[in-house]
Amino acid sequence: MGDGVMQLVRYEAARSALAAAHRVDEVKDIRDKAEAMAAYARQAKDSELIQFATEIKVRAERRCGELSARMDKAQGRRTSSLDAKKSKEEQLAEHGLTVQEAHRYEALAAMPVEHFETAVATAKSTAGEVTTAFMLREARKTRPIAKPNTSKKAKAMLRELDEAKARGVSMLATYARLTITAVRATGEALSDDEVSILSELMGALVAVNIKTKG
Repeated sequence: MGDGVMQLVRYEAARSALAAAHRVDEVKDIRDKAEAMAAYARQAKDSELIQFATEIKVRAERRCGELSARMDKAQGRRTSSLDAKKSKEEQLAEHGLTVQEAHRYEALAAMPVEHFETAVATAKSTAGEVTTAFMLREARKTRPIAKPNTSKKAKAMLRELDEAKARGVSMLATYARLTITAVRATGEALSDDEVSILSELMGALVAVNIKTKG
């Protein structure tokens, strides 16, 4: 059996295993094995195996996100009082997953199928591998543009921003400079939560520009 046929067999087997998995820890195990396979493939400089392994890893992360998102919907339907007392964070931890990881994987799961498949194909053809970072950037493109916040607090903040702008001061720029200074002053890696919040900020900036300039 040729290498190409073997690769196809492994690919189909991995896809079938993901489709059949209904537990987060089962899917995470497939994801971790694919990540290890990708590391080996890079050392061996096996380009085909790199593409295969990284694609399966990202598909497993998307599947993890699908299962993680269902935990929220199942909270009110639990029959076990023990399970009912467990938070989503505790349930995820039992499966070896953090809340931050689940948040990223749920973003992948929320991508429309067509966009996800196109992004996978694009990553393979342009970069030779499918990275989670690339797929998350693609996922942000599919997020709906948020409607303006019309709460009293938001309106008061908007008035302050407008008044400052009338004085020739951009409060947004001021806050941004303070944030940049704080990030540079830490001297250490940011936490997953901090990265997530800053990524959300970038997504909001892009969304607003698209809405106002598009």
